[in-house]
Amino acid sequence: MRILIYLVLFFILASVIITDKALGILTLKELKRRARGGHDKKAVAIYKMAAYGKSLHLLLWLYGSLSAALIFVMAISSSWLLALIYVAVLAYALRGWQPTDTRGFVWTWAAAIAPLVAWKMFYLQPVLRRLVSKSSAPLPTASKIYEKEDLLEFLTSQNRQRDNRISETELKMAFNALTFGDKKVGDVMTPLRVVRLVVEDEQIGPLLMDELHQTGFSRFPVVKTGTSKSANPDIIGTLFLRDLIGYEGSGRVRELMQKKAYYINEAQNLRDALAAFLKTHHHQFAVVNNFEEVVGILSIEDVLEQILGAPVVDEFDRYDDLRAVAGLEASRDHAAHQHIKTSEQTAQTVVE
Repeated sequence: MRILIYLVLFFILASVIITDKALGILTLKELKRRARGGHDKKAVAIYKMAAYGKSLHLLLWLYGSLSAALIFVMAISSSWLLALIYVAVLAYALRGWQPTDTRGFVWTWAAAIAPLVAWKMFYLQPVLRRLVSKSSAPLPTASKIYEKEDLLEFLTSQNRQRDNRISETELKMAFNALTFGDKKVGDVMTPLRVVRLVVEDEQIGPLLMDELHQTGFSRFPVVKTGTSKSANPDIIGTLFLRDLIGYEGSGRVRELMQKKAYYINEAQNLRDALAAFLKTHHHQFAVVNNFEEVVGILSIEDVLEQILGAPVVDEFDRYDDLRAVAGLEASRDHAAHQHIKTSEQTAQTVVE
């Protein structure tokens, strides 16, 4: 008779723990999604039980507490060692174990006893609801996300989750939106060496338009006359390639350029840069270093690319990555310089 009581109490306690763990595998919203179609029979059964919410948790707590207490009293009357083993196993089952897969025995067990629990809840709901309403409202469950790093780790793990239904593109965009501000302007700007500087007094005509179109840019910094070849050009405005289309005059660049120039330091982050773009309503900044020397150009597309994770190429762009072009040209210039230097050394050795 004692063994039979043990078995019944253990079955009730195990069912309570397993049901509670099964309810933690999926959120109620996801459980409802799976049950809505009616194809997942286990999800349908568990959702009918889980829909009772706090009343269900109170019922599980009452059954679990009572059966756990009775087992402990019976165990301690038999052996202290048996009682200690029971407490250790119970503590692990309550705190140290949480299944995550709906295809394991936990989900199957919970689905099997769910109709019985739902039947009991149907009759006990009026009483349980009153008990729940009189009790103080519980604190909201912690999300376990306290810092940005926790959210980034969550997005990464979500992409590897077996039943994930969020597209990789959306997860990547969310990840980039959280991290783009950590990058510096100097990391994503277009280096000055590949930027076509337009002089304010250049003649507007088909030749200039064709030359600008071949660069792959759609906006061009306009500099003062005589500063285009200097190490630190004086940028005074912006010329848009679209403004040249259909222009039939024979004027100078200064007549069509937008007479505003904005600067940003290469050490600033992209979050500050995006805020500056929105505040000024200007889509291109000249990038300067700590010595106030112009070192490149930053466009709003450069910032958006870091968020979207894909190139933003307009109808005038010829190169997908102008920074790569700049790096390639820099490598070629360096190689050419080394070649000239080696040739001069060889010639000098021959003469000697």
